[in-house]
Amino acid sequence: MRHRLAHLFSLFVAPLLLAAGVLFVIAFDLLPESLARFVDITVWLFALIGALLTLSYARTRNFFALLFVFLTYQVMIKAIHLPATQGSDFYVAPATAYNLLSFLLPLLLVINSLWVERFHLLQDLLLRFLVFGLVLIISVAIGHRFPAEVNQLFNPVYFPNIYIEQLGLPQLSMLTFLAALCILFIQLLLNPQPYFAAQWVALCAMVLVLPNFHVNYAPALVTSLALVMLSMAVLHEAFQMAFRDDLTGLPGRRALNERLQRLGRNYAIAMSDVDKFKVFNDTYGHDLGDQVLQMVAAQLKRVSGGGKAYRYGGEEFTLVFPGKTAEQAKPHLEKLRIAIENYQVKLRDESSRPEKDKEGKKKRSNGGKDWVSVTISMGIAERGPKLGSPEEVIKAADEALYKAKSAGRNQIALAK
Repeated sequence: MRHRLAHLFSLFVAPLLLAAGVLFVIAFDLLPESLARFVDITVWLFALIGALLTLSYARTRNFFALLFVFLTYQVMIKAIHLPATQGSDFYVAPATAYNLLSFLLPLLLVINSLWVERFHLLQDLLLRFLVFGLVLIISVAIGHRFPAEVNQLFNPVYFPNIYIEQLGLPQLSMLTFLAALCILFIQLLLNPQPYFAAQWVALCAMVLVLPNFHVNYAPALVTSLALVMLSMAVLHEAFQMAFRDDLTGLPGRRALNERLQRLGRNYAIAMSDVDKFKVFNDTYGHDLGDQVLQMVAAQLKRVSGGGKAYRYGGEEFTLVFPGKTAEQAKPHLEKLRIAIENYQVKLRDESSRPEKDKEGKKKRSNGGKDWVSVTISMGIAERGPKLGSPEEVIKAADEALYKAKSAGRNQIALAK
């Protein structure tokens, strides 16, 4: 749980730092006048860069989140500073536009976020354009044809006891905004991804700036901030895909290779392997095998002594201890070995398996227990006169690992 919370917090670090920086600039009016004149251009620039990034990585949800933020800014700027003529078929009064936007922005972001990307990029784009375009056209038509009715719907305070006047939003929009934040945060908890964290902060920034669209450069700066956060989420996700193992959540082989280049002169490396994992997979199935790997990874994440765990490949893991000798690292590894040995992995309900299924038959050979336990073996080596490079240390740790397995498994062996 602690590591999951730490991971969630890490997703918010960059968006919150950006938001704090922009808030600081706006609060103390720190943007030079020479730059304030160009801040509108940054909205277009970041929108274009974000669109290219999201489409390059086939992230339609990110693309439409960017689009909603960009359109919100453009509509509000035009409604306030460049009001259309009364006779225009697309004219919507500023007050009506504000009411509709403050309601639609969180609503559309939630729908877009919950809409899973399951189709080909072009199909997904067309379908979303069709659905969201229809919603926007209907909203503009309603705002143009029935402005008084729209304002009468949004202006009243229906529940005075729960109205937050400081937000500067109609209560209906405020409730939609708060509900959207809750839904998006639950989605983030269920699927911790950079996009969901960036979207959450971006929504907060945009909704809170809506009542202040007449304040100098604040709208453009906040919109640029939201666009940058949503664009950075694409790069953050791409980085995670390249350096983080999807099954276990541990850093992968590429991340390990980069870490090995910056270890310094003193370090120890341990190689660990789940004992009899192939037999376990054949006996209980690959789904439970994946569950075991996730359990082992969760335990390895808790390594103490300054160690860091990586998934090396398959059922094999690497633990790196900068500034430690093999003897100093061994007690920390021993804690992990015992914790994994004592962990009980729950088996699936036998009634959910066919009677003639091979895996079901093997499961019943477990003495009727509804759980199993696994063990790991480890080998550890340190840099020294005979082992001068990380590759040599890993090779020595791997040889020690096989000595531990040959000696009976579920133990730790030191390289000689």
